[in-house]
Amino acid sequence: MKTTVRGVILQLNETQKLFFDNLMVRYCAAVRWSFKRLLDGWKVQDIRISVQAKFSLNSRQANDAVYDAQVTIKSQYELVKLHYENAKAKVELRAKRIAKTKLPAKIAKLQKRLEKEQRKLTKWQHYVECNTFPPVVFGGKKLFLERCKGNITREEWQEARSYRYLSRGDKTKGGNLNTRLYQLDGHIYLDIAAEPVQTGKSVRYNRITVPIYLAHKPSKKTGKINGINYRQMILDYLKTGNAYQIEILRRDGKYYIHVTVNEETVGPYNLRGVVGVDTNPGGLGVALADYLGQYRDSQWIDRGEWTYARSNRRTNLIGEEAKKLVALAKETGYALAVENLKFKNHKSVTAKFNRMSHGFVWSKFLEYLDRCAAREEVPVIRVKPAFTSVIGILKYRHMYDISNHESAGYVIARRGLGFNHEKIPKVLLDKLIKKKTKFKQMTNWQQWSTVQKAVLAKIKKLTKRKVKSLGSLQVHRKNVLGIG
Repeated sequence: MKTTVRGVILQLNETQKLFFDNLMVRYCAAVRWSFKRLLDGWKVQDIRISVQAKFSLNSRQANDAVYDAQVTIKSQYELVKLHYENAKAKVELRAKRIAKTKLPAKIAKLQKRLEKEQRKLTKWQHYVECNTFPPVVFGGKKLFLERCKGNITREEWQEARSYRYLSRGDKTKGGNLNTRLYQLDGHIYLDIAAEPVQTGKSVRYNRITVPIYLAHKPSKKTGKINGINYRQMILDYLKTGNAYQIEILRRDGKYYIHVTVNEETVGPYNLRGVVGVDTNPGGLGVALADYLGQYRDSQWIDRGEWTYARSNRRTNLIGEEAKKLVALAKETGYALAVENLKFKNHKSVTAKFNRMSHGFVWSKFLEYLDRCAAREEVPVIRVKPAFTSVIGILKYRHMYDISNHESAGYVIARRGLGFNHEKIPKVLLDKLIKKKTKFKQMTNWQQWSTVQKAVLAKIKKLTKRKVKSLGSLQVHRKNVLGIG
């Protein structure tokens, strides 16, 4: 598990600033030059040799620049595939909606949207068939257009294109040969290779040493570290001699440092049960099930602020909630079970839903949960998300008198324990299913889908309104099932 710790470089004099600026200019230019030569079909080793001579970089710096360009190209190819698959899925979904719609005004509106999505599909299909990708603008397309219009100066444009330097680590060279970190008298220093010096037959490099500050949060009252002591984590890691990566970034005249290390985690412990977590934009449905799958407890954690809080606060709130869930699992000796969600923009949804789902940052929550759980040795089980809410509402909500999201969390917990086949309650079979022989031949998910459609049809008949979800089942349950 890779962990990146942020810091800032302190007390730079003019000579040192000039060196860092010059190094970033040469490194970023080397990345752009390597990127172009890789697309032209040059051999990687030939590019490395040329970069070293052309941009006055040592062999490791040249290798890092070429590697940086290779990663950029690989990521662009992956993005083209992802955009193509999403565009194709959107076109297919839009065509199905048009086929089902009968209103001429709505058909015209959907057709206009379909034409726009087909143009996007054609564009991405062209890149897939030609095995290429859209032009890459180092510095940003938006800023490039501003430069073309003359809205920004040449210096501002160059600043945006030469703001970073990357140095990969090497375990055989003490962690990182070009850019080292070490501690002396309670302070942390960055030691970086500067200009080469010929000494006989060998070449040595002068070194520039600057103090740095690695972020950590000591309490103003007690002096203890709030959360994880990342500074100490890096200092302990340096003692192991393992490889670590350093990235130096320049923003608004300040020089920041990102130190990336491989954080080792310990294997899981004996499983006593599972905590199921149903993730929603407005909060979490949490339910506990013992090793037999029996219900133990549940709660709805309301976190409506996630949908509108500013980015930094939202990130902090999500991290705190992930930490609390991991603490609950560790205290009870349970594992954590979450839905194995795939984050794709492959459906045409409303602008309101897009804003809500993007603001919540689903992937960030699951990422934080995985990281906190790994540090606390709590196993995380990912389960299929299909029909968790449907099964929870139809089977467990009334049984345990819990909310929709809590019941979905309970289904997730049971699924994490291996209870993938949920039987249909007898009352639902008797009241809603007529062709029982055909029903028994269906898969479990087909059965639940059939029951869901039958319930929605009953609610629609009772309310005389179009119904899309099971949210109102609790109100109409007796009438739907014909009981009471």
